[in-house]
This record gives sequence, C-alpha cells and structure tokens, in this order.
Amino acid sequence: MTYSIIGILAAIILVITNRDVFLTRKTDGTADTRHTYCWFLMAVLCYYVTDALWGVFDEYRMTKIQFADTTLYFVAMAAAVLLWTQYVVDYLERGNVFDKILRYTGWAFFVFEIIVITLNIFHPVMFWFDENGVYHAESIRHVTLAIQILMFLLTSAYTLHVTIRTKGKVRRRNLTIGLFGIAMIVLIAFQIIYPLWPFYAMGYMVGTCLLHTFVVEDEKEEYRRKLEKSLLREQAQKDELAESKKALVAALAEAERANKAKTVFLSNMSHEIRTPMNAIIGLNTIAASDPTASSEVKKHLEKIGVSARHLLEIINDILDMSRIESGRMTLKNEPFNFSRATDQVNSIIGGQCKDKGLAYKCTLNGKFDECYVGDAMKLKQILINILGNAVKFTPEGGSVNFEVAEDSRSDGKVVLKFVASDTGIGISKEFLPHIFDTFSQENSSAAGSYGSTGLGMAITKSIVELMNGTISVESEKGKGTTFTVTVTLAESAAKGSETAGGEAAQNGSTGVDLTGCRILLAEDVQVNAEIVKMILGMRKIEVDTAENGKIAAEMFASHDPGYYAAILMDMRMPVMDGLESTRVIRSMERPDAGTIPIIALTANAFDDDVQRSLQAGLNAHLSKPIEPAALFGTLEELVKLPDPERNS
Repeated sequence: MTYSIIGILAAIILVITNRDVFLTRKTDGTADTRHTYCWFLMAVLCYYVTDALWGVFDEYRMTKIQFADTTLYFVAMAAAVLLWTQYVVDYLERGNVFDKILRYTGWAFFVFEIIVITLNIFHPVMFWFDENGVYHAESIRHVTLAIQILMFLLTSAYTLHVTIRTKGKVRRRNLTIGLFGIAMIVLIAFQIIYPLWPFYAMGYMVGTCLLHTFVVEDEKEEYRRKLEKSLLREQAQKDELAESKKALVAALAEAERANKAKTVFLSNMSHEIRTPMNAIIGLNTIAASDPTASSEVKKHLEKIGVSARHLLEIINDILDMSRIESGRMTLKNEPFNFSRATDQVNSIIGGQCKDKGLAYKCTLNGKFDECYVGDAMKLKQILINILGNAVKFTPEGGSVNFEVAEDSRSDGKVVLKFVASDTGIGISKEFLPHIFDTFSQENSSAAGSYGSTGLGMAITKSIVELMNGTISVESEKGKGTTFTVTVTLAESAAKGSETAGGEAAQNGSTGVDLTGCRILLAEDVQVNAEIVKMILGMRKIEVDTAENGKIAAEMFASHDPGYYAAILMDMRMPVMDGLESTRVIRSMERPDAGTIPIIALTANAFDDDVQRSLQAGLNAHLSKPIEPAALFGTLEELVKLPDPERNS
C-alpha cells in the first residue's frame, strides 16, 4: 500500500501547489512555456494516479488490471520525460542546434517507449506478473530508465550551461531547473536498484514543489510586474490619447471658428466691395444711356463698364473658390423651367457676341422636358462660364456655337449634354492638361489681354462634379476649342409640354410692359437708391424709397392692397434689416401680404444669404451690382400688371 499512499499524497500536493498553473496556462505573458509545463504536470499527475491504483491492485492480487495499470504507468512516465524536455527548450528559448537535438531526442524516446510498451502487451520485454501476482522487471525496463537518466542528464547539463551566463532571478530559476534534473537522475538510479520503492514518484513530488516555488511563482511575479508596467503604459497612452483628442477637438473648434470668421469676413468684404461697385456700374450704365453723351464719352464709359465688370468677375470667382474649398458650396434641388434657363443664357451670350461682332448659334437637338429638378443658377453659371470664355478668346469675325442634347435617361434621372465650340485662339497641347487647375493661365499675358483670373474653369469643374457630371475639352492652337459638359438632373413631376429642338439666335428680352408699376425700394445708401430709381425709370417704373426695413414695412402697411407691384429689399439696413422687414410684411393681415413679390437686392452674394432670403419669404435674390437685364427680367417674371384705373 506504500505506492497508493505516496501516489495519493503526491497527487494532492501537485494539484494544490500548481492549481494556478492549471487555471491560467493560456492567459498570461508566458503562455507557451506555461502551457507546456501544465501538460508536464498532467502527465506526472497521471503517473501518480497509476501509482496509487497499483498499490490497491497489488494488495488484492488483481493481476490483469495491475498489468494494464503498469502499462499506463510507463506511458505516463514517457510522456512526462518528453514534456519535460519540451518545457526546458521552451523555457530557455535559446533557438540553437542543441534545442532541436533535445526536442527531437525527447520525441524519439517517447516513440521508442510506446513501441516497447506495446510489444510488452504480447510478449514480456519490460515487466510481467507471475501466477501469484508478483511483479518482475525485465532488462528493457532498466534500459528505458537508463535512457531517462540520459535525458535528464542532457536537460540538466544544458540548463546549467545556460545558468552560468545568466544573473539574478533568472539564474536562480535556471539553477532550480538544472538541479531538478540531477535529483531525478539520482532517484531514477535508486528506482532501478529498488524497483518496488516509489523513488521516482517522490522525485517528481519534491521537484514539482521546488519548480513551482522557485520558478513558476517567481516567473509569475515577474510577469505581474511587467503587466503592471504595461497597464501603466497603457494608461499613459490613454491619457495621452485623451489629451490628443482634447487638442484635436480644440483645433477643430478653432478651425471651425476660423472658417466661420473667414466666411463672415468674405461676406462682409463682398458686401463692402459690391456697394461701391453698384454705384460705379449703375451710374456708368445710366451715363452710357444718356443720349446727350458724345461718342468719345461713351467709349470711355464703355471701357469703365468693362473694367468694372471684370473686377466684379474676379470678386465672384474668389468667393466661389472660397466656398468650394471650405465645402460650403451647396446645390439647390428644385424644379426650374429649362427653356427659360437656356433663353437667359442665350440672351447674355448672344448679347456679348453681338457686341464683339461674333456669330452665335444655339441648337437644341431633340426634345426636352419643360421642367427639370436641380440648381438652375449653378447650371447657368456653368454654361455662362464656358460660353463666356468662348466669346472672350474668339477674335472679331469668329463664331460661337452652343448645342444641347439629352444624353441618357433612367430611374428618374436625366443626363443632359452641352457642347460649346468656338473658332478662337485655341489651347496648346502642353497647357490642355492644366486647364482646370486653379490660377492656371496659358501665358502671363492672358490676364491683361482677355481679363482671365485663372479660376473660372476650376470653379466650373467643381460645380459640374457637384452635379454628378463630367467636363472635357478638345482644342488646337489657332483653330478653336470645344468644351463638352454633362450634368445630371432629376425629372420633374410637372413635365407639362415638351420643348422642341431647333436653332435660336438670342439677343433680346421678353419681352412685358412694366410702365406705370409702382415699386417700393428699401435701401439705406442714398446713391444706391438713386441708381435703382434711375434704372427703373428707364422702363417708366415709379419708385417710392424707404431708408430702412422698418420704414418699408410701415409704408407698405399704410397703402391699400395692390398699391405696390413689388418690393426691392436691401438686406443690410439700420433699425430693421431686410430679412426681418420681410417677415413683418408677410405676417400682416391683408390680402397682398403673402403674394406681393419681394426681391432681395443686396450685396450679400453667398449661397447662405440666398437661402436665408428665401426662407424669410423673399421671392428672388439679386446681387449687387445691379444688372438691369436681370432686374427687369425678374420683375417681368414676378410682377402682375397694375390696374390702369388705379393709377389714373
């Protein structure tokens, strides 16, 4: 029963002292080593169980069962030796040739032991039991134990060799592993001499306790310290990340403030520049229309007008580019009359061509819906930019052609194609790839000769891409240029009749007689008010003026419904601005409060300004400087003709 007592005691001690190894073999930083060590302990535990059962079976002379138990005993012994060699190699992590030799030797011994044990089942070569149940050892048993002595000798010699080169706690751990091997050598030797005494089991029992105390626990403590340092580093990284996040949030807020400040600055500058520009262009237009002015004076006025409009184009381009770069350029998504939009483009370009002595032809190929859904203003900007360039870079006597066609239609989306071609100066092959770059000009004389800012094409391309379209260009120096643009619009529910294709040469306006209409003008700058009055006077329109929004609302309220045909509302005025004045007028309880056309006539030219105007109840938004054609066109579209009897 000695075997049983020793086996049970050793198993209990093994489980108690190494329970943490069984529970955490894959959860710490030494996962590979701890995993191998755990399997080694399990093999030793199986060895102890067979030892304990062997004593019981021997006491009651259960020979056949005892034979099976002894067979498992030798299998567990071989597995323990194999796993011990693997543990030593994994623990030392030297990665040299001897590592491989030791690892393969362990496997070779295990395979040899399994073969011998299997043979022993059929023919006793290791051990056997006589009819009285007495255990007898054969020579092969001693050979296998001798091989085990050699294996432990190799692991000990290797470990002690490494130990000499280490220091501190690592050296103590290595020394413990090496001494364990030497102790096992001694005890296996005793086991050979005294086969019925449990020296082997006692060696493993004492050795595993020492390994746990001086190696596993020490290694565990070292890992704990590493883990604490790792946690401290992780916390420091989290703190650093939190600080970086705060800095990023602060930087983002600062960038947003800067962007907002930039927008406000540009809006203010736009307003401040457009206000005097309105006076310059307006007075120039009026002076040029004076029949008493000499031809020489009119030539000077024409040059002033060209320069002023060029300056206005530069301002518009810079504002557009700023909106694009800041991501603030947005597209409207509303129905618009396609025929009216193309007519307006043709009116502008046709007039420019007539003034310059160019032939202009617009061809509508196929049929088009009366209305599409999209941003009519941006679409016109694209076409006017491209066609305006064609006019600008085509010498007198040349021609500009504009073709429109439907490219495709599916799922409620319509792709329209616009082709603008001219017989102008053309673009060189070297510059063609850079045509859409910002501030790009083919030569430095372009700005002086043709008034180019180098932003128009970059802005046009950005707007085209916002409209899910494409833009391409073909050109040959001295032979002209062709731009092809596609944009995606949505079908409108109110299709109405279709616009038939054909040719058109657009020069004039719609025409509608505004004579006798009375307009209420809210404008705080006296010179601007005078200019608007003179421009409207060209069409014999009567004008009442108010110097701020509050007075405008009071004047509207003090007259009968229908007295005013429309209101022209400046946005920035003292006392009450145009937006608030519009809200006050729209909220009045009178029949024309919600229907009278209120048109923003302001130097605020940003998309945000337009949206705020429309949300406040205005019907249209016209930017200063005032373009008489645009002003009259808007009035003709929105104003109802006055009752002749009322003005008599």
